[in-house]
Amino acid sequence: MSSQALYRKWRSQTFDDLVGQAHIVQALRNAIAANRIGHAYLFTGPRGVGKTSAARILSKAVNCEQSDPRLRPCGECSACRAIVEGRAVDVIEMDAASHTSVDDAREIIEKVQFRPTQFRKKVYVIDEVHMLSTAAFNALLKTLEEPPDHAMFILATTEFHKVPATILSRCQRFVFNRHTIANTIAHLEWVAGEEGVFLEPGVAEAIARAATGSMRDAMSILDQLMGYGEPQIPLSRVQSLLGATASREVETLVAAFAGEDVAAALSVINTIADQGADLRQFTRDVVSYLRGLMLLKSGGSADLLDVGHDVLATMQSHSQQLALASILAWLKIFSGLDHQLRTTPYGQLPLEMAVVEALVVPAPVAVAAASPIRGGVAPVARPTPAPAAPQRPTPVAPAAAKVEPAIVEQPPQVVEAAPVAAVVAAQPLPEAEQHIVLAESEILLAEVEAVWLQVIEDLKPYNPRLQAVLKSCEPLGLEDNTLLIGTPSPFHTKQLDDQTQRRLIEDLLAKAVGRQIFVRGEEANRDQQNRARDARRQREEIMKDHIVKAARNIFDARIVGVQEDGS
Repeated sequence: MSSQALYRKWRSQTFDDLVGQAHIVQALRNAIAANRIGHAYLFTGPRGVGKTSAARILSKAVNCEQSDPRLRPCGECSACRAIVEGRAVDVIEMDAASHTSVDDAREIIEKVQFRPTQFRKKVYVIDEVHMLSTAAFNALLKTLEEPPDHAMFILATTEFHKVPATILSRCQRFVFNRHTIANTIAHLEWVAGEEGVFLEPGVAEAIARAATGSMRDAMSILDQLMGYGEPQIPLSRVQSLLGATASREVETLVAAFAGEDVAAALSVINTIADQGADLRQFTRDVVSYLRGLMLLKSGGSADLLDVGHDVLATMQSHSQQLALASILAWLKIFSGLDHQLRTTPYGQLPLEMAVVEALVVPAPVAVAAASPIRGGVAPVARPTPAPAAPQRPTPVAPAAAKVEPAIVEQPPQVVEAAPVAAVVAAQPLPEAEQHIVLAESEILLAEVEAVWLQVIEDLKPYNPRLQAVLKSCEPLGLEDNTLLIGTPSPFHTKQLDDQTQRRLIEDLLAKAVGRQIFVRGEEANRDQQNRARDARRQREEIMKDHIVKAARNIFDARIVGVQEDGS
C-alpha cells in the first residue's frame, strides 16, 4: 500500500493552517464574515506557496454549514468533509495545462448554468489558468463577468502577466508571497515532530534554503529524507542529498575574512569542494550572508533578514567587526562568480581566486566619477582600507598616458584606447569627509542597457506588437528607479503608458536585472536618441580595453571622461 506524500497529508485545511499568507487570510475571513463573497478570484504567486490549498479552503468556507460565518470553514460538517475527501461534485477542479482548448471553456459555460446539487455554491477552481488558449479566454469572458448567483470562479496561476487584462479586470486579485526561511523552518520542524522524526540542528534550515520559498518543495525534500526510515535525520544526509553546505561553513569563511586569514579562508573552500558540495550554491549562500551584513552595517532592521536567531546573532557579531567598504567589495567579487563557476573547467579555482582577491587586494579608495551620458564630475568616496591590509604598488601609467588637469585636481591617469581614451582617476577625500556614496543609478542603467535587446526579444511570445513598438525606442536614463524610455512618436509613448503593457516590460526587466524597475515613455527627438546610443556604444568600447579593466579592478574606478584620440 503506497503512503501519501507529506505535502498532501499535511495540506492546509483551514485558514489557521495556511502558513505565511496572513494578509490573504485576513482579507478572505473579513469577506466571509461580512457575506461579501466575490464571484471571481485570481490567486497568483510562486509555486508551492498555498494557492490551490487556499482555493479549497475558500470553497469549503462558502459552503460550510457552520452557523457562525466567522468560524467557517469548520472542517467538521458534511460539506467540509466532502470537499476534503474529494467527493464534492459541486467543487470542480480543472488543470488548465491539460485543458487549454475553447471546447473545455465551452463545457464550463454549459455546466455552470445548472444549480449545485449539494451545496450553496458551485465552485470552479482552474489551476495554471495562464495556460488557456486565447480562444478559451475569450469564451469565458462573459461568464466570468456575470456568472449565475450560485457560481464562483477561483483562478490560480504562477504567471499572472500571461493572463489577459480582460480576465484580470473581472477578478479580485490576491498575491501570495514566498515562504520565509523562518516560516519554512518552523513548519518543517512541526511536521517532523508529528511524524515522530528528529531533525538535527541545521537540517530544517538547509531544506528551507534549498526550497527557495516553496513549502511544497520543502515538504518533498523532507519526505525524501524520511524515506530512509530512520528516526533521526542528520545534517550530513541533507548535504549529501542537496549538495548543500552548512551555514557554519559560510560563517567560518566570513570569520576568516574578518581576521584577514587567507590560509583559513582557502581551507574552507577546499573543505567544501572535497565534500562534493555545489560550489555555485555555496557562493550564493556567501552572497546572501554578505548582503545581510551590509544591511546590518548600514543600519537596516534585523527584520529585513530572512534567517534564524542563531545565524542572526553571528551576523550581528561579524557586522561589528567588519568595515562597510570591505563588505561591499566582497559582495562585488562574489556576486559575479556564478557564471564563472558554471563554465570553468578548473573546479574551485575561481572561488579560490575570489578569496585571495578579497583579502590581498585592498578595499577601494575614493574615486572621482561621472556619467558619460549626463556629464559632470561627482566624487564617490569610500573609506580608506585599514593600515594592516597589504597594499599594492601604484600602477605606472603606460607610455601613452598623459595629464589632464582640467578633469581632476590631482594628476590623473589617462589610458589610451583607440579610437577613444578612458580617463580613470583616484582621488581620496580628507578623512573628515570620507563616507559611502554609491552611484547605484549609473550601475543599474548599465545593467539595463546590457539586457535591453534581450528584454525586447523576450517580449515576442507575450506581445509581438509591443515588441515591435519597443524596437523603435531607446533607454535614455534612470530617475528615482524609473527607466526613461525615449520614444519616436506620441503613438509609441501611449503604448508604453498602457498599464498592462508597462507592467509586462517591468516584469521582464525585473527578471533580467534581478530587481524591480519602473518604466515611463518619454518622447525624444532623433538627436537625443542618437546621442544616447552613441554614448552607450562608446562606453562599451572603452570597457573592453584591458588597461581600463585593470584600473577598474585595482581602484574600483569608474570612467569620468572621454577624449578623442590625438586631442
